[in-house]
This record gives sequence, C-alpha cells and structure tokens, in this order.
Amino acid sequence: MPTFSLNLYFSPQVPTFKIFLKMKKIYAALFALTFSGSVMAQTTTWAEHVAPILYNNCTKCHNPDGAGHFSLMTFSEAFMTRYNIQYMVTAGKMPPWPPDTTFSRFAHERTLKASEVQTINDWVNGGALSGDLGTAPTPPVYASGPQMGAYDLELTMPTYTVNAVNDLYRCFVIPSGLLTQKMITALEVIPGNRNIVHHVLVYQDTTYGAYQLDQADQEPGYTSFGGIGVSGAKLIAGWVPGSGPNILPNGFGVRLAPNADVVMQIHYPSGTFNETDSTKIIFRFAPSVTGIRSVGNAPILNHQTNLQGGPLFIPADSIRTFKEAYQLPGVNVSLISVAPHMHLIGRNIVSYAVSPAQDTIPFIRINNWDFQWQGGYNFKKVMKIPASSWLYAEALYDNTANNPFNPSDPPIDVSLGESTTDEMMLVYFQYLLYHSGDENILIDSSDIATGTEAFDFSDKIKSLQLYDLYPNPSRTDIAADFYLPKTTDVAIKITDMQGKTLFTQNEKTIVAGITTRKFDISSLPAGVYSLSVNTGNVSREKQFIVQ
Repeated sequence: MPTFSLNLYFSPQVPTFKIFLKMKKIYAALFALTFSGSVMAQTTTWAEHVAPILYNNCTKCHNPDGAGHFSLMTFSEAFMTRYNIQYMVTAGKMPPWPPDTTFSRFAHERTLKASEVQTINDWVNGGALSGDLGTAPTPPVYASGPQMGAYDLELTMPTYTVNAVNDLYRCFVIPSGLLTQKMITALEVIPGNRNIVHHVLVYQDTTYGAYQLDQADQEPGYTSFGGIGVSGAKLIAGWVPGSGPNILPNGFGVRLAPNADVVMQIHYPSGTFNETDSTKIIFRFAPSVTGIRSVGNAPILNHQTNLQGGPLFIPADSIRTFKEAYQLPGVNVSLISVAPHMHLIGRNIVSYAVSPAQDTIPFIRINNWDFQWQGGYNFKKVMKIPASSWLYAEALYDNTANNPFNPSDPPIDVSLGESTTDEMMLVYFQYLLYHSGDENILIDSSDIATGTEAFDFSDKIKSLQLYDLYPNPSRTDIAADFYLPKTTDVAIKITDMQGKTLFTQNEKTIVAGITTRKFDISSLPAGVYSLSVNTGNVSREKQFIVQ
C-alpha cells in the first residue's frame, strides 16, 4: 500500500471555499484509494484461498474419475457449482463425516475447520473471484492403482453391469485360494468404477453360505441389503470414497482363514444404468503368523445377545430408543476402531464404556445417521479399555413420516431383519488383548492433542474423569488424560505410598473437555505412586509404577 505526503499551500488569490472543496476532493480520493487497497488485500480468491481447501478435502471424490458426480479440480468447475459448495459445507453435509467431533476424534477425519468454511463463504459472497490462476497450487493426481505399495494377494470380482432404479447392495464372492492361514496387515479396496462405487464392506466367509447365495443368482453376485445374508461371516474392513488403505499398526494382523471366501458388499447408487464395475481388493500379509498379535472385528454390542428392552421392534408412527450392554471379561482390551450399523429408520446412535473405576470412555456419537455414509472409524491412537468394563450403545429409531429416510410411505411396523424395510442395531469393534504401552501406538499422528480439546459428554458424564495413566509401568514419563465437564481450576499431585507429596501443579481455568498432561518421573525411585487430579469439589486418583 503506497504512502502519500500531502502539502497544502494557501495562496491569497485562491478563495478559502475553493481550497476547502479541493481538500475535500483530495481526502475523498485518498479514502477511496485506501478502502480499495484494503478490500483488495482481503479479497478471497480461488487460486490463493479456496483451491487448497478443495484439494485437501474434496477432490479425492470430486475429480473426473471420482464418486463425487462432478469435478472440483479447476476454477471453472468450482465456479459453476459455487452455491452448491457453499450450501453443503455450511450445512455440514460435505465433506461427509457422520461422527460428532465434539464427542470423540478419529484418524484421518474428513472435516473442515470453521475458518475453512468461512473462507468458502467469503469467496462465494465476494463474487467467487479466480485470483491469479498461475499461483494456484498444483492439482493433486489421483491414480487408479494401489496406494499402499507392495502386496501379496489380489482378488477381483467378476465384471458386473449395474442397472439400478433404486440403491443396490450387491455381494460378490471371491475364493481366496489360500491353503494356509494368513495374517492381514494391510488391505486396500480399489474400485473398478469410481463413478458408481459408493461404499464397500469386506467379509470373510468359511461357511460357504455366500457362495450358495451367489450360485442361486443367474448374474454375478447376489443382492443383500443389511449385510451379506450369512450369519457366520466375519467383517474384515470397509471402504468409502476418499479413504485410503486400511493399514494396521506394526505387529498387528487380522486372521484370514485357509480356503475362506472373500465377500464384497458394494453399494451402487440409484439411477445407475449400463455402468460396469470390476472392483478388486489387495492384501498384504505378515511373513509369518508367529509373533503377530491377532486383531478381532466383531459386533460386540448387538441386537442378538445384549439388547435391552427388546425385541428390536418399532411400530408404525412411533419413535423408540434401545440400549445394548456388554461386560468385558477380566482382561484389558485395546481398541483400534468402531463401526456402528443400523438401517434406514435409525436416526442417532452413541457408544461408550464405563470402567470399574467409573470412568466413562467415549467411543462414537452419530447425531444424524445416514445408512449411505456408514463406515468404520479408527481412533487416533490405540485405546485401552480396562478389564470388566461395561460397553454400551444407545440408539433412537424414528418410524414416522417425519423421517426422510423411512422406506415406507405410509410407515409400517419394523422389526429385526436383513431387508431394506427391517432394522438392525450393531456396533463393531476392532480389538485385541491389551499389552503395556498400546496407548502410545499412533494410528494418525496429525493433530494429536497436547493441551485441551473441547469435547461434550454432558449427556453421559457429569463429573471429573481421570483415565488410566500411560505408559504404565514407565521409567521416564507418565501421561494423564482427564475430562472436565466445565471450566475450572485444577490441582495435580503425585504422592508415594506413604502419602508424601512429591509434586504439585496448580492450573487456573482449564476449559471444559479432555486435557492431557505429561510428567517427568525419571528422578523417582522404582516403586508405586499415585497421581491425583482435584477440582476442589471432586478428586480422582490413579496409581502408576516406576520401573
């Protein structure tokens, strides 16, 4: 912005009024120039501000070969759909991310920051200017091949031509051909036609029930809505547009049984005609099954064995809430991911645990369930669940005309089943037996909280929570995660087993949410100690071991 030096010379030949008018014009011009320069400096453009947001969050699906139905790779493409972009991001509909991020956080979240939403609003409201296109970031390249690198097995479904008036859920059975048991350490779904593959669920089936259903259908595969229609099949993984390979932490693996059939349930959207698909899956196996920790994937919370207030039945024109509860056996468990599953009249679901120490541990909350956007969600780091904890799920079903996803008009009675008009209530967990230090295994290291994150558990947690300390035992440092239901002062104290205070830390006005604090314990002799967190009204205490 240039600066100006204004010198006024008054002449006796020039009337004072004319001097005033001249000064007024000069100041007006300067004001206009200054205002114009300010607006230019603050102008939001596609090249400088919007393209990075779209490339980082949207174009994995919205590219010429993606499942997003239209591309956002260029300025002209974004300009043509600018009002739709503005509405979808402001309403929180895009990028699609069903979990409530104020309840729990997951790896590789597809979400926009409030500042990014504001940038898009500013761009559209400011005329959707292009800016200097030569300065725009280089567009990302989306390869159709594998992303995870080397792999050991590739399974491809038979080519299938999709003609679907309504949403189609088609299952394809592929024999693995494996003669011995393998441990899957990484898996990647590669859609054959990204324009029509909406989501994929991958199962293994050793009952060969899926094979029999496939054989009974004249076309490749068979149609099944809720699952794959085989009670003995086990879920391995899921894929949705924009997701990458499913890679387990080092030393972890999912057992793939010898001679198992791999079954892909693929969702093709309504209005798909004369489109062909040949989706494939690639697997990476551990060199040996020895020394690999076995990861399970099962609906631990389910409508068959632990539904309370059942059966799962929702009369027409009614709204009902159900709860499921399951107590872990006397062993600590490590969780990797969680995946709720309902059908079309489910509207919201929440799942959490309560430990024997009465710590409430949040898993997931989905406030606006949408069957088309279901998926599995990895935690940012492996989560320890203490032995004998209770796992819970609560879900609300709306079987009225007010539910936009209700498949029946007028509503009809809905009960448990596999079909479109039936319902389910499942929460899958990917889990394994706990080993010391599992809490330090990162699945997504980006944006790991080192201070406080504002989570809202007010409907489930009313008081201070102090979760298990980690790593425990330890020689160098110890970490404490605690939850505050409201902003308050906190006193943290470490004592020995005789009650002698070894360390105190007082902090003012810590905001509500989950706070993480780390402490150097390298100077403490080997032994057992206690760490307490006190808010004045409530105190919580946990023990740890110095090796």
